[in-house]
Amino acid sequence: MKLRLVHLVIVLSAALLLQACAPGSNAAAIQTGVAQTLQIAELQTAAAGAQNTATPLVPPTEAGEPTATLSPTPALPMVSVGQNTNCRSGPSSNYTLLTTIQTGQSVEVLKVYNATNYVVVRNPAGSGDCWLWLQYATPANFAEWNLPVATQPPTPTATLTPTPSYDWEGNWNMRTVILGTTYTGPMSCTVSGNSINCSMTLNPGALAVSISGTLSGSRQSASGSVNAPGSGTWSTQIKANNLNQFVGKFTDGGDYEFCGARPGSSLPDPCLGP
Repeated sequence: MKLRLVHLVIVLSAALLLQACAPGSNAAAIQTGVAQTLQIAELQTAAAGAQNTATPLVPPTEAGEPTATLSPTPALPMVSVGQNTNCRSGPSSNYTLLTTIQTGQSVEVLKVYNATNYVVVRNPAGSGDCWLWLQYATPANFAEWNLPVATQPPTPTATLTPTPSYDWEGNWNMRTVILGTTYTGPMSCTVSGNSINCSMTLNPGALAVSISGTLSGSRQSASGSVNAPGSGTWSTQIKANNLNQFVGKFTDGGDYEFCGARPGSSLPDPCLGP
């Protein structure tokens, strides 16, 4: 910028000297040259100013690295059942029943078991856990939780239920209702092989009645005919849950309840059976 001003001053000075020395006919030409020189100088100054005030280029901003998207932590693995399901101490019905998961109830899954359709859940009825059958469960797959695999507990030793021993021999107190009249009295039975014979005294009236028949293979049931007085048939069965009681009926044109109990035991109710 300073250099251009110096040049301009020199040009003007030279023009003035020429004008002073030249004849009058050249004065107009000299003035025209000076004006052109000034105009060129102004244009150069404006151009230089425009170059100096140009907006500087801004370097592009580097794009940042994409922000990682965090996967949500899965909730606790839960399971519910569509109908009441037993929860046991192991993965089969041979294990002890600990509690029953109710329809719609949700429980936390602790472990999976690949061998059968079971998972180990937190026992909602107390401390510890229990094994839940997945037959009626939702969901039934827990792979996304990467749960530990359960170890099957030792299989419990099966407890054999003793076979009841049915004994008809000896004394009984009996009851029957015939045509609306209730009769009671003592009855005594004898057994020989599979044959049974009983005699009884019906009160009121002290009516003596005898019956005979055959025992079933398990000896739980007995049936036969009425010997005296009258006729008809009879059938009886000792109760499986109470060996001191039997239920039965007399049949003669209709069924009439006939039952009994060992002395000291109450008569069964209902009496008619089996």
